[in-house]
Order: sequence, then structure tokens, then C-alpha cells
Amino acid sequence: MSTFNSGQVKFGTPGTSNTDFHSRRLFDFSDRVADLAPEESPFFVYLSKVGKVPTSDSQFRFLEDRTKVSMTDRSFLMAAGATLAAPGGITSITVDTSAGASVDFLIKGMVLGFQQGSNTDAGADDTEAIVNATGRIESVSHGASSTTLSIKTIQASAGDSSTTTLDDNSNVTIIGTGFEEGSGAPDVFSQELDNAFGYTQIFKTACEMTNTARATIYRGYADEFQRIWNNKLREHKVDIERAMLFGMQASVGGIQYTDGIAGHIIKNAGTAIEGNVQLSYTAKKPYLKSFEASQMTYDALLSDFEVIFDPARGGTSSKLALASMPVMSHFNKLGDGHFVDASLGHTAAPYKYDIESATGSFGHRVLKVDTVHGDMTLVREPLFRANYSGYLCLVDLDNVSYRPLVGNGVNRDTSITTNVQQADEDLRKDMILTEAGLEVSIPESHALLHLEGV
Repeated sequence: MSTFNSGQVKFGTPGTSNTDFHSRRLFDFSDRVADLAPEESPFFVYLSKVGKVPTSDSQFRFLEDRTKVSMTDRSFLMAAGATLAAPGGITSITVDTSAGASVDFLIKGMVLGFQQGSNTDAGADDTEAIVNATGRIESVSHGASSTTLSIKTIQASAGDSSTTTLDDNSNVTIIGTGFEEGSGAPDVFSQELDNAFGYTQIFKTACEMTNTARATIYRGYADEFQRIWNNKLREHKVDIERAMLFGMQASVGGIQYTDGIAGHIIKNAGTAIEGNVQLSYTAKKPYLKSFEASQMTYDALLSDFEVIFDPARGGTSSKLALASMPVMSHFNKLGDGHFVDASLGHTAAPYKYDIESATGSFGHRVLKVDTVHGDMTLVREPLFRANYSGYLCLVDLDNVSYRPLVGNGVNRDTSITTNVQQADEDLRKDMILTEAGLEVSIPESHALLHLEGV
């Protein structure tokens, strides 16, 4: 039988009879492979330890609960300008749905707050108020390409605003509901769960050695076959790590390919924002940004975190941050190791706990960064090198899962099958196999930052 000890795999003793290996045997390594050299594949280790959810279908389905997203940010833009009627009067307005945001939540009885001035204005005007006017939805018409609202004006103007004219792209926010005394139950809006799917991918690695070589005792490492096996297991796990990082979901030529977290972000975010500019929130779009490393200051990071940790993005207040070694070094250099920019005018001492180096739960050296918006645990990702040397990937672990295929008594998570060689071959060939995929939900809860020049 196989044993697993201190990161080594043993399948027999050199120089002894190989009678035990005349038939194929299946060894389950699904719960042990993550413990082998955890620093080489940190993302896979985290997924295996805290995010493993078996699937019984190679095209696995999952549901996205986006209520947290929609509840936090219930607002929309007007598709055209309008002049509100006097209080008690009726005005028809059209909702701008060009960005693809759903406004199915709009029902009769909702009170709307109108903000005068275009949402695309370069800067805030002192005359612009949070709410310039209010109105109640009297009826809603949800069309295939647009939504039209009939609005009864409550308050035509507020503050120092003397006009009831609203511009195209004016922001409109839900500010509760209002009903008359003795009225009946309101209309019902129920947000359905979003359906999504992913693919499992089949990973294979083989280990082969002639029986002559297996019977030979080598200098330095007596059991050469054991040494090779240890290396092949690590190779297999790193292959999975690469797919879970850089893969893009597809089914081509009868082969299924899983999503990777960075690949998923790049595919869904589209073009990355360039330079030291804050990216605004967009529904179902992850945060993808590329900028010079010199622009990464504490102040700039806080601006980015305003968006990344925005509750409207559906994530949690804590992220796993997979970072290249140059990025890890860059964070340590900020603020003389205290992660505070000198321009803030503060001494470093009060902020010494904003950044903390520690040993993680799964054998990794981690760097914990705590901010007012949220915290991230930086873990060195050795596969972020060469063209990826400047990458920092923030993963919301609540919205990713490792999905091994398990069903009908068959476990397709990492296993080893011995003696897969042909019957007439004078050698030993074994195979490592994993069939699993990565589930990525609520894409806007994840982020990918590219620090150029680190």
C-alpha cells in the first residue's frame, strides 16, 4: 500500500520483488496532494482547504445570489432629459439601460430622489444637491429594450436649486416607498438567482521508469522512482495551479477547459483601465487596472479599495491577494515597512500594525494589510513571473470554489493509478489524474492589478 510522509510518496522498496504491482491499483490523493510543497501552488492549496465543493456533472451549474449587489446600489440613470411637473403633477421618464444594468426592481410606490446635473459632469458643482427633487412611481412599463416610469412629483426643487429640469444621465436613487393610509399590499418584485456554469478539466501526468532502473540503487537518492514520483506530483499540482490562474473557460474539440481566476477577470472586465485613475463600479464587471508601480501609494490604494471593497460589488471585507515576488517586495517598501505614505504627515509608529508579516494556516508566509475599507492577505504566487511579474490578484474566497468531479461512487479528484503500461513492456508506468474545475461567481467581487515596472 502507499504511504504519505513528509511530502514523499512511496510505492515499494528498491531491490525487492515487484509482485505487489502486477495489477493496477488506485490510490486516492485528493486530501493529501495539497500538503505537498504548498508554497509552489498557494491558490490550489487555499481552494483545496477552504473551497472544495464536489460536482456530479462535468459541466457544473451554480447559482449566483446577486441580491447583496442590487440591494446596496438601487439607482439608475435617466435616458433623456426631462422637466418635472409641479408637485402632484405627472412626468414620464425613461430609464437608461444601455449599460445592461437591470431595473426590474422598480415597482409602483417607490419614492425616487433626482439629482440635477449629468452623471458625466467632470466635477461637482456647489449648487448640486444630493437630492434636488423627489417623486413617486405611479406606474412602470418594462419593455424589451427600455423601461418607462410615470412619476408624480412630490418636491419639485430643493436647496438652492431653482429649476426642475433634469439632464440626460441624471442620477436617480430609490429612497424608500410611500403609500396612503389604508392601502393594500404593494406589487411584488422577486429577484431570481442567476444561473451560471463551468467546466471540469482533465489533468494527467505520467511517471515511467524501466524495471532495470527501479532495481538499481543510486548514489545520493537510493529510491530513484520515489524521487521521480515526488517531482511528478508537484508538477501535476502546479499544472492545476496554472489552469486555476490563467485558464479561460471553453469546450473545443471534445476537450473542456476550466476558468482561471485571472483569466476570468481579464475575459469579463474587457479593457483594463490605465494609469492612476479610479475605476467606477459596473455590474458584473471585475476590477482590472494597469498602472506604474510608482503610482501605488497608500492614498492610491485606498481609492482603489473604495471600489474593490464596495458592498455593492457583492464581496466580503477580506480578500486573498495572490502576488508576485516583486509586488510583495513593493508592498514592504511602502512607508518604510509600515505602509504609510510620508506625504500624509504622520509618523509611522501609530500605523505599524497596518501591515503585518505572519505564517499562514497552510504553510505560506503571508503579509496582512488592513485598511479602513477592508483587508487583504498577500500570499506569494510563484507562477506570477516573467510577463506576469507585476500582477496582484485579489480573490474573494466566498465567491470561488474548487469543483472536483465526484459521482456514482467514482472520485475524479486527484488519484494515482499504478501499472498503466502495456502488458509486454518491461517497465513501470503510473498516472496521476485530476478532473476538476474552478467556479467563479460574482465577478465584480474580484480584482486584478498590474503594477508596471516592479
